[in-house]
Amino acid sequence: MKVILGTLISYLLKLHDQHGVSIVGHVKRGLPPPTVPAFTNISSLLVSAITITIVSLCLNISVAKMFARKYGYKELLAYGLGNISSSFFQCYPSSGSLSRSMVQGESGGKTSLIGGFSSVILAAVILVLSPLLESLPMPCLAGIIIVNLKGLLLKVTDFTYYYRISMMEAVSRMSNSETSYHSNISFSVQ
Repeated sequence: MKVILGTLISYLLKLHDQHGVSIVGHVKRGLPPPTVPAFTNISSLLVSAITITIVSLCLNISVAKMFARKYGYKELLAYGLGNISSSFFQCYPSSGSLSRSMVQGESGGKTSLIGGFSSVILAAVILVLSPLLESLPMPCLAGIIIVNLKGLLLKVTDFTYYYRISMMEAVSRMSNSETSYHSNISFSVQ
């Protein structure tokens, strides 16, 4: 509902043209045709691919553990198969998105089938409704993510918890987080 209202208000009031509000812009309709990935680029992409793999693996494991405790899911096999099949459609590597998972969990999604339903709806939007998203304001998307992550953002007690366990653990976690926020992600992983 927020996306629909935000898009309508942005379109009707011409927020991008008259006030410079950042919008999604042109959204290409349809999916790219399936192709075999170009293996000639492997040497130039190897370092980035390893970094993406490590970050994605860490994120996937943390999201999978969090939701496995809550619902009993077993998702890592699906992540692997999804990444292999998506490479034929020129997709970015998939990963367990904490923000998307939190949105689905907070909106009442109880089973792993919610991901399938979300995928079908997303495919319908990409194939049919993509031109309607051009006026969607970026602050609307950011607001949705922030509201659904407020529970995680309010967990400032984690630092004190780790500090009570070990000062070095707390400093290590804090410095790693700060390095990730303020520098290149490949530097923080190394």
